[in-house]
Amino acid sequence: MKLYPAAISQIVKETSDTYSFILEIPDGYTWTAGQHALWRFQDYTVSPDEKPGRVFTIASAPADGFLMFTTRIAEPHSDFKDILLNRVKPGDVMLVANALGSYTFHDTTDRALVIAGGIGITPIRSLLKDMAARHDTSKKVTVLYSDDRGEFAYGPFWDEVRSTLPNVDLQLISNRDDFTGGVDAYAKAHGSGAEYLIAGSPGMNKAFADTLTGLGVTADRIVTDDFRGY
Repeated sequence: MKLYPAAISQIVKETSDTYSFILEIPDGYTWTAGQHALWRFQDYTVSPDEKPGRVFTIASAPADGFLMFTTRIAEPHSDFKDILLNRVKPGDVMLVANALGSYTFHDTTDRALVIAGGIGITPIRSLLKDMAARHDTSKKVTVLYSDDRGEFAYGPFWDEVRSTLPNVDLQLISNRDDFTGGVDAYAKAHGSGAEYLIAGSPGMNKAFADTLTGLGVTADRIVTDDFRGY
């Protein structure tokens, strides 16, 4: 497996326990919006009872001009995340593997519902940034971004989305009933005439996928991206 060295240029605290790591793009490294990659430390050693690497979404789009991954570091957390929180600093080097995955919007419909819970917003940021960079307003997108604590990552980016993507209806939600109700109402209104991108914990993804199929949405219209804790 080829690993590319990427120097950290900035660390941003997005919420009380969520951090973005912004890195320089290594020579020859490419990715498309919505993909993920395996990350390792170059100069720090993870506890031997843990895997040396972690998979994180690449939350930036190529148009950003940098690599970025975002992760929540709650208590308790792994040694890998402890190193991210307490030791890693700008100038350090991460090792990143080739990007994988195909979590994206498709051309089969002209509208989409994004259902993002917590850290599941990371691939959505990448997809929307790519959409803005291409000036693509052809698909009507509704984004339901939920966080029970009302803490939302990428604050300034959402201002950019609102000003550059008139086709995107962004809703920041901190009430679970509003979250589930919004999904139900959308699916009842549009059914399989829309596609549904779900990004959150495996349990959340399955619950919403089951809800959508129960409302008559066909499986080929539902795409999920699972986020597991470390």
